[in-house]
Amino acid sequence: MPDAKTIIVAVYPYQPFQQTVSQGYGRCSAHYLAYPKGKEAMKQLGVVLTDAGFEIKTDPPIPVKHLAYQSGLGKYGKNSLIYHPEFGSFITLHTILTNAELELDDMDSKEITDCGSCRKCMDACPTQAIADDGIIVVDKCLRYHMLSSETMPIHMREKMGNRILGCDDCQLVCPKNKKIIKQLKPLEKIQDIIDIKEILIHAKTGLKKHMSSIAEFVGYNYARPQKIITMAVIAAGNSNDSSYLPLLADTMQYPNSTIRAYSAWAVGKLGGDEAKNLLLTALGRERDLNVQEEIQLALLNTEECCS
Repeated sequence: MPDAKTIIVAVYPYQPFQQTVSQGYGRCSAHYLAYPKGKEAMKQLGVVLTDAGFEIKTDPPIPVKHLAYQSGLGKYGKNSLIYHPEFGSFITLHTILTNAELELDDMDSKEITDCGSCRKCMDACPTQAIADDGIIVVDKCLRYHMLSSETMPIHMREKMGNRILGCDDCQLVCPKNKKIIKQLKPLEKIQDIIDIKEILIHAKTGLKKHMSSIAEFVGYNYARPQKIITMAVIAAGNSNDSSYLPLLADTMQYPNSTIRAYSAWAVGKLGGDEAKNLLLTALGRERDLNVQEEIQLALLNTEECCS
């Protein structure tokens, strides 16, 4: 937009979900549910501008966190997130680029952060993905691997626990979020939906009866069957519950090779003679070289567990 004159930056606040769930259920971040709602709100604001004859671009590819900081909406935390003075870091950030010449707000960007010597977010990160200078080491970040199309390294799978989408650990320990955390949304309804065994049982149908319900909590952009099944398989592998083995035996025959590979890893992680027999059977029929390699590694894991 060559004649752009203004960038509008806005925050959409939301309440985080509780992250303590019962055994057998997955957990997720409320961010992914909130983001499309914030985006829609910005589109409505954009309509006001276009009706007035101005050109707009909603959420264009510009550095939104830096712009939020520059505009005075908040300061950086050491976890690289923007903290709004009222809503903390539980916000989604949105922008509109427009050729409307609007009056600018006063900007106070003297201090990039006011975290001082606090390290709670850094210490709470399960993979130590937050460097001392506040930069996120991307290949250590759980969120990155959840959304990436690349094969997730084994050491990252083991850190996923029962997460289905998102990781709020660094935000939940932050003193700046103390007021917001007192208002955590309960997870009773989510537990009825993100039931790991139910997801695995219905994996072969592509979760057709479940996706709309799951999308209510993770957002429709991220409610994709293969991604949800993948994370459910990883959660099963981290459960230390051998009752998942028959279900993982089924997902080791799933059409998607990545799900078959993660299922082999999960079976190997649960271990035991039943797991070993399932892996040997899978190895005899598997033709994908990457999946074969995962099965071989999983077999080694079962042998180490049994020795």
